Amino acid sequence: MIKSVRPQSEILRKYVDVFYVFCPDGNENISYIAFPHTNTAISFFKNTSITREGDNIHIQPIEQGVDTYSVEILGKYTHPVFVHYNGGFNEIAIILKPLGVNHFFREEFHSLAPEIVQNLNEDAWLQFASTLYTSPDFESQVSLLESFLLSLLWKPALDTMYHAIEMLADTNTDYSIEEVAMAINMSVKTFQRHFLKHLACTPIDYKRIARFRHSLGTGLMAPELKKLTSIAYDSNYYDQSYFVREYRKLTNHSPKALYDSISVLDDNHIVWKIR
Repeated sequence: MIKSVRPQSEILRKYVDVFYVFCPDGNENISYIAFPHTNTAISFFKNTSITREGDNIHIQPIEQGVDTYSVEILGKYTHPVFVHYNGGFNEIAIILKPLGVNHFFREEFHSLAPEIVQNLNEDAWLQFASTLYTSPDFESQVSLLESFLLSLLWKPALDTMYHAIEMLADTNTDYSIEEVAMAINMSVKTFQRHFLKHLACTPIDYKRIARFRHSLGTGLMAPELKKLTSIAYDSNYYDQSYFVREYRKLTNHSPKALYDSISVLDDNHIVWKIR
């Protein structure tokens, strides 16, 4: 079972896309493929074992006398990630918009999350995890999440980075990295350094991921109305062959194969490929 909800707080909606809870059945094994995204995620777990083997993440329940809690933070990646659940637990997640994570930590995002996924060993977050799991239902958990995030919220100086990601994600104009750097009055090297700190990837990779996500949304929302060439041009790919090459690099699938096999869950809020 998966359920998601948008933040109630207008302030948080600037930085948080959605909260979700995922509860595999106790006897259910589920694997899915997660594809590159401009968003990131922070997930809470209780009494689980999480192991990482390259691009594979294995999550399963553990039984022990004392409850344990863990918090995982997702970094950036430019290839598919394979997640394997052995049921019997629930995951409570915060899906953060691009740059959103920077408003809840004083440490730079790239320092917090240099890998695809890692433990978030922050005392305040681990202590909150134990409180979160005392709530009886998802609605009350969301209320706790919102209060917790609002208590951490701060306003770092990110106006230039917000302008940069807006330009990089623009599918009407193909801005070069040099043009974006010039627009925010930085040298290319300074821009790349600041970008990596706050978004945990290079501007080029962010542009690729943003373009992919735009085309994915276009292809999934109206596959019967749009041909692949139309989707490619709408998302600022140079031609269909380049479009297909980029999809194979980012997803290991051609666009058509991906659109035909992907799972759109919980009213289009979550896009996975269930294996």
